[in-house]
Amino acid sequence: MNEENTLLLHVAITSSLKLNNRVYLPVIEGCGGVEGFFRETERGIRALYAEHGVDPVNLAREDWTRQAARELAFMQREGVRCSYIDSPRYPRLLKHCADAPLVIFHKGTLEPTDAKMLAIVGTRKASERCKARVELFVKQIVEMHYAPVVVSGLAYGIDVSAHQSAMRHDLVTWAVLGHGLHTLYPAPHRSIAEKIIAAGGCLISEYPSSAPILPANFLQRNRIIAGISEAVLVAESAVRGGAMSTARQAFSYNRGVMAIPGRPDDHLSSGCNMLIKGNIAHLVEETADVLHVLGWEERASRQVAVPLDLFTEPEREERVKTILREQGDQHVDQLCLLAAIPLPELTPLLLKLELEGSIVPLPGNRYALS
Repeated sequence: MNEENTLLLHVAITSSLKLNNRVYLPVIEGCGGVEGFFRETERGIRALYAEHGVDPVNLAREDWTRQAARELAFMQREGVRCSYIDSPRYPRLLKHCADAPLVIFHKGTLEPTDAKMLAIVGTRKASERCKARVELFVKQIVEMHYAPVVVSGLAYGIDVSAHQSAMRHDLVTWAVLGHGLHTLYPAPHRSIAEKIIAAGGCLISEYPSSAPILPANFLQRNRIIAGISEAVLVAESAVRGGAMSTARQAFSYNRGVMAIPGRPDDHLSSGCNMLIKGNIAHLVEETADVLHVLGWEERASRQVAVPLDLFTEPEREERVKTILREQGDQHVDQLCLLAAIPLPELTPLLLKLELEGSIVPLPGNRYALS
């Protein structure tokens, strides 16, 4: 059977979302592979269902192949590819998960890599504090000359911040979507998706373009985020949320799970705190904690240490903290004006406050009270 027809049959499997699951791989292998599955009698396949103890899937193979032909036309037009579970391009860790999709669609660069996969996920209603913490972790990991692939779900909040932080620091990032590659949700993130592809990353989905977009799909895709990754960092989450399902999936796959703790009265940190209390997640306070879970040693960064005796007097420190407390995050130039501190003197002061944990740096050379 030629390569084109094999591709058609791989795509045809995705027409039945239930069948596109590693649970059914023994059935397909029992037929001698995908081609054999489409030649096997219905009676023979039902016998294999019973033999392997899986729920029957209603067979509509002729309909599936007709739909697959339309899907292939879309893929060729839009530059979408697909990888079967035994393909070298299929993510190496995901293929060992019991509920991995048999076929994934992808757009962009999905090539075999030995790079470690770090998933960063969290609430859509992310605080500036936690978005800045994600930025700092990514920045410091890169400064220590490590280059993980950052994996997330391209949702609002922590997810999109993780993708953007990765690209700002020249890391490859993969976005796992809860719908086919014919569309992009949320729509305002289309330009970010295009940048991900342009920067050598990719968009991944188990859904063909013909699949309906359902809320349950976005929970389903979380198992792919978890399965792809060596470790998952939950930056911020309430007790209920997609990030929590990703963390639990990762834990079930024996992946590393990490969480940034928050104040006990902070609703958006309650999920992270619960993961830590339940011994599901490692407590993460600094970049060294992330490196430990990934199995990396802490290295000296390219940053130049500033002697502590250069820092300015406590009155100036209080002035800066008061401004940030009363007026919110500020660009460093605006802080110069409001605090009446020259930039050469303000810079070491800000570094000292950051090292103490009093303030956090934000993207765009801004600062906020921690």
